[in-house]
Amino acid sequence: MSNKLFLIGINAYSHQANLESSIRDITDFKNILLEKFEFEEKDVYEITDENATSKNIQDAFRSYIKQLNENDNLVIYYSGHGDFDESSDIGYWIPHEADHYTDYIPNNTITAYLEKIACKHIFLISDSCFSNSLLRSGKTKSIEEYFEKKSRWALASAFNEAKDSDAYSNTLFAEVLIDALENSTKNLRVSEIIENVKKRFEINQFQTPQGSPLQISGHNGGEFIFNVRQQLDKREFKGYVDFKKILKLYKRNSNFTELDTFEDKTNKIGYQLFEEIDSVIQKSTNYLYLYEGINQTKTLKKLQDQHPKLISSKNLVIFIPIEKDQKITERRKKNINDKFKPISLFYIDDFIREHCTPKVILDDDSKYLNISNFILPILNNDSENSEVKNYFHNWYNQVDDPILVIKGSGGIGKTTLAHYFADKLMHKNPSRYVLFIDSILIKDSLLKNKNRGNLNLYNFYEALFDITDNIQEKLSEELFQLNIDAGNILIIIDGLDEVISKIPNFNVSEFLKSIKSSTTDLCNGKVIITCRTYFWDNTNFVENNFSIIELEPFSEEQTEEFFNKSFGEAQTKIKKAIKLANDFKFPSNDGKHIYHPYVLDIIRSIIDSEDDTINFDLSDLHSKYLNSEIKNDYITYRVCDREIKRVGQISVEEQIQFFIYLSVQKRGTVKALHLQHEIEKSLGKSINKTSVEAFKSHPFLKCLDSSVVFKYDFLSDLFKSIYLSSYFNFDNDQNAVSDHFTDIISESCWFGSALNTDTTNRIKHWDTDDVLLVSDVISQIKLNYKNAESNKIVGNIFNLCLAINHKFNPNDVVANTNLLKDLFEVKAGEIEGLCLIDINVDQKIKFDFSDLQLSNSVIDNYDNFWWCKFNDKTKFINSELLNLNGKHKNTGLNKANFIDCNFDSSLEKSLKAISSNNHNQLEKIKIFLHDFFHLFVSNGRLGRQWEHKVILPRFSAINKCNINYKRLIQILKNHEFILIDNELNKRKFSIKSDNKENVVKYIKDGTVSNSIAKIIKELQ
Repeated sequence: MSNKLFLIGINAYSHQANLESSIRDITDFKNILLEKFEFEEKDVYEITDENATSKNIQDAFRSYIKQLNENDNLVIYYSGHGDFDESSDIGYWIPHEADHYTDYIPNNTITAYLEKIACKHIFLISDSCFSNSLLRSGKTKSIEEYFEKKSRWALASAFNEAKDSDAYSNTLFAEVLIDALENSTKNLRVSEIIENVKKRFEINQFQTPQGSPLQISGHNGGEFIFNVRQQLDKREFKGYVDFKKILKLYKRNSNFTELDTFEDKTNKIGYQLFEEIDSVIQKSTNYLYLYEGINQTKTLKKLQDQHPKLISSKNLVIFIPIEKDQKITERRKKNINDKFKPISLFYIDDFIREHCTPKVILDDDSKYLNISNFILPILNNDSENSEVKNYFHNWYNQVDDPILVIKGSGGIGKTTLAHYFADKLMHKNPSRYVLFIDSILIKDSLLKNKNRGNLNLYNFYEALFDITDNIQEKLSEELFQLNIDAGNILIIIDGLDEVISKIPNFNVSEFLKSIKSSTTDLCNGKVIITCRTYFWDNTNFVENNFSIIELEPFSEEQTEEFFNKSFGEAQTKIKKAIKLANDFKFPSNDGKHIYHPYVLDIIRSIIDSEDDTINFDLSDLHSKYLNSEIKNDYITYRVCDREIKRVGQISVEEQIQFFIYLSVQKRGTVKALHLQHEIEKSLGKSINKTSVEAFKSHPFLKCLDSSVVFKYDFLSDLFKSIYLSSYFNFDNDQNAVSDHFTDIISESCWFGSALNTDTTNRIKHWDTDDVLLVSDVISQIKLNYKNAESNKIVGNIFNLCLAINHKFNPNDVVANTNLLKDLFEVKAGEIEGLCLIDINVDQKIKFDFSDLQLSNSVIDNYDNFWWCKFNDKTKFINSELLNLNGKHKNTGLNKANFIDCNFDSSLEKSLKAISSNNHNQLEKIKIFLHDFFHLFVSNGRLGRQWEHKVILPRFSAINKCNINYKRLIQILKNHEFILIDNELNKRKFSIKSDNKENVVKYIKDGTVSNSIAKIIKELQ
């Protein structure tokens, strides 16, 4: 259903006296409807002055007859000259060109048109003479009935003469009508508006507006209702605490005196008023901040009462915020300009940017996304492309939603999507700044920060000054936060995982809080963060209320679109590219998202530069670094080999050698000025400038303003895995353990990590000599590193060895235990310094600890601990056992198996549970029911939970009583404890309101209500 608005306003007449306020009246009427009620700009048709001819007006009516149907409503407002012929009892509208009554538009012509319009409701407002004979009264009924039945109403401004106004004001009739709409806090029926207008004119003897249903067919006793937009009810009523601060930044040497601050939430009146006096010319200027969510008319009246000369003094400057869901900014400015008549009017964010802030970023017309083959990504919720296109717009315009996280694997396109969003912003809002912060480039600067454990958003901004010349003047922290809060700067923090993994004790929660604290007043701040999924998902947030999207690999359709965009009409190249891409598909259960964008781009580079038929034979690859059995290595080889032919690059082996150096020793970035020195250092020989320039255009690298970095995150991991694999082959020439090796192992080689998997794939053999080599590496680490540091390193080395062992041997208890003994057994039955850390994977990894004595060992975050084998001779001595899965079973372990050990409450609880043979069934059921109810706790309160995501996956873990799931759910339903809703063909559970208090008390302190006691009894 749409509400159409037809406006006719005539100030200038060819043969009649000109009017002053007709166009102002219809414009202000239009603005209040668009601002406050359910009317849209696209549904407005407006004709004024010379366009308001008899033909144009009647053509418009004819058009409405053809276009409108019973799902539409039509409001008509005519403001102009009218006439009334008493002898014929006919009223007229006088169009712009009319010279004689024969050129006028009679009432019966207007009503004839209205009778033919098939819409549901028509409301005609005529600010001119109109015949009372057209009006009749209606019946009274409920508000629902008013809107359901068709209606045809009219409101006329006068029986005889309708008064005009000056060029700066509305007519009294229009003012009263607009005030009635503007002051309403609820939906308004037409009859209520008419009564409101008539009441205001009761003491006016010169003009008497009248309104009633029209005496035409189509009126069935209903009424049109002016529905207030829903979002208006949600507007916040708030001022701006930093208003005086903004004025001081604008004029640092001026004195500002607060004249008045007034807040009345009930009537929605709110403002802050300051005065500045120029002592030289003895002139004052008043600065007024109008609160968000105010009623403009009431606020103006309050100001006129409190400060009578304020509006007429012509020295008023007004500031306003952009309100929630506000669509057309200029319309609101015009409304306020018309009412308050200031000398200047600013949106506060524009004023901060243009008048308080120095130029912070050099103008740059270039785009961020400088590629022609950009493909819209697919999100992990299978959003349609159209949704992806609108996602940024919806988030950016959402008030008080400052953080958007783009997560995904390396090379999946997170940075590319951030660039795409940046371009969309600059296209739609050219006045906004985009500040792109590459975490790789600033992390060294952040490491030097004394407060690096609690880094805030401003610290990231400051760090830019160490690596770029693209900023003219650094903003103070105060001014930086004001601009962020106002939404003047979109911050993009690319690769937060670099900071998470490289900055010791970096507190992600505090950092995110610093973003939110910078956007608490105007609430327009926006920060985009890209981060690898693993690091984001494994960060312990205090709260996680962010907008998050996760990127998926490309589908087959996207891949074809990518190559079509890349090669145009060159079908031969497209076919070759797709053929090679199919060899590099990811395994996928649903077969949808299987092509990695990074790989596709490298394939594009290969195909685009090859004129001859490409030989896909992997046996062509000969390298001491690259493995011919690994497809990524083949692509790497081909890209590097192409560079030799294309730009005279150094050999493939030397390129790889530098890339290993860049990823391992320089963490993926070097200063552009030092590139030649770094290449020569990695190769141990001199190279010419031609080779240096060749590296600057290498497909694997990108040159920023002052740094050279890998083009894709994936590449850094690729060359790290080449480097790591050399430590796990007995025939390598690697001897002493380096800090670079231990840093990489510690940071990125947990069981199941990409680096662990890639390194494992590179190992060509695994025998006794190789295991002895690793044992020697572990001995070096224990000798040269402190306990806490060495434990993490040794743990990840063992994780890598486990993965390699599974490549050549079965993943069973015997093979795993033999590896453990080979690396950590000091003599028969005695294990020293074992580190089982972060082994949580789908496949079970188990060991046999029977008859073993484990000393000075660490077992931390190992899910399968309780599924290992133990006996009464198993001893843990002076060891740490932490974060073990609470899913225990009766393994025979008890406290006697642990001597001088440090363990947390989870292990202690598990041991107690195992040894508690006296637990009766009743107590077990109580514990189970407590744990089951606890599944509904979210953010400290009882919430709704998906059955398939939360309830069922965790049910087996808490079900120590072998309770039947279906029976439990039925019992809880019978006792009216749970409510089950169906959403998206899935079930969602919630605790019923009547029993929430009982459940909360039971969870908190074990209080058993009568109703819970009945459930426990029934479950026995």
